[in-house]
Amino acid sequence: MWTHRVPVEPQCAECGEPLPDSVSGHRCSACSQLFCVRHLIVRNEVPTCAECDAEKSMLEDSDKVTDAQAARVISLLLKDLQHTVAAGHEFVVKEAAARIRLYSREPTDFEQRVVDDVQQALHDMFVDTAWPACPEHPNHPLWYSDGWWRCDHSGKAVAPLGGLARSDQAHGGGD
Repeated sequence: MWTHRVPVEPQCAECGEPLPDSVSGHRCSACSQLFCVRHLIVRNEVPTCAECDAEKSMLEDSDKVTDAQAARVISLLLKDLQHTVAAGHEFVVKEAAARIRLYSREPTDFEQRVVDDVQQALHDMFVDTAWPACPEHPNHPLWYSDGWWRCDHSGKAVAPLGGLARSDQAHGGGD
């Protein structure tokens, strides 16, 4: 027998107010509950609810990854993105860095996790499912390890973070 289900409208976990159809940007990064704009705190690109914000502040204060180290990774990764898929993905990098920094205690682990997270996001969003493309085998991506973008077929180190070559795709066909 068929039953009729009434769709549940997403609502703020704090006040019960209905949320817009698109709830992206309304989820606490710590507890994953949904909140309206009035009950969501966004600092350093990371949204949290009031209850989780105290823990987030404590994690930020005990951070082992310095502001300079985080800024370096963000800058180099943005450079690689701008050289290969053009501008417009800055938020993905900044949000990943801010979120991952909360739980990273070591700079090289932070760097690896941010690069991996951004690469996976670009693949998942179909921005470029082979990003960054291997120059020798363009149908598969390079993978990042030990500070270098590498071809997993040949093992060759292609470029350090921030050192990917400019592509025609990033500049509308030719610059």
